[in-house]
Amino acid sequence: MQVGFVSLGMGAQPLSDVLDLAQHVGAEALELNGRVTVHRDLWKPPVNYAAIRDAFEEAEVTPVSLGGYSSLAQPTDEGLERAVDEFVAYCERARQMGIPIVRAFAGDVVEGHTLEELYPRMVEGFKRIMQRIAGWGLTVGIENHGRLINHGEHLHSLVHEVGSPHLGITLDTGNFCWAGHSIETAHRFCERLAALTVNVHVKDGKFLDGEWTLFPAGRGDIDLAGILKTLGKAGYEGPVLSEYEGESDFRISTLESVSYLRGLRDGLDRL
Repeated sequence: MQVGFVSLGMGAQPLSDVLDLAQHVGAEALELNGRVTVHRDLWKPPVNYAAIRDAFEEAEVTPVSLGGYSSLAQPTDEGLERAVDEFVAYCERARQMGIPIVRAFAGDVVEGHTLEELYPRMVEGFKRIMQRIAGWGLTVGIENHGRLINHGEHLHSLVHEVGSPHLGITLDTGNFCWAGHSIETAHRFCERLAALTVNVHVKDGKFLDGEWTLFPAGRGDIDLAGILKTLGKAGYEGPVLSEYEGESDFRISTLESVSYLRGLRDGLDRL
């Protein structure tokens, strides 16, 4: 397991600042956000992929995943086709960079439409995506995100119904609670999805006065050690990436989180 963080928390900063922080906190890996405007228009055409690759190599940090954006919960054929095209463009960025994993969203709530109605569209959308990127050497990880399908059983079914060996889960340890599930249910969902997990975002937190509140890794109530142990037993060897989105300083909190996660990882390695 390579430990690092997600670059989105520094989306307004240039890539050089992100890599400086990665070196400072001892990050081995990074999920690089794929939005065109992040990191001072990093992906604005024409993209200098060689320069980006060289910057990572010089910093001795591995870009292990790309943060892609997608909403396949589309009620129309035209909307679904457009959403598939948009996500394939993220996959092309990852392909050019040699980044093996692309984070995806299934889609969020659409007013006037139910999950039962939109679910088949999500299945169809991911089938189209996986067909179009076949042979690219990429794995797509659907994140438990938003409120429409942020449920372990639904996500498990979605991956299996698409039926691609290159489609799995980006497991966000805090997003189930953010969506309103209890900590106990979140732990159960993480266990359910462990064998499908291809990428991990680490959030920690507590319910304070009924509100989900984020903390650096190790200071909340999520059993991160137990989740990593479960993932390890399921054969997971992929990235473990801090994604701090709380109100405290991002750099300080990321330093604390990455240090804590390295300790957990190293403890598992000694077992």
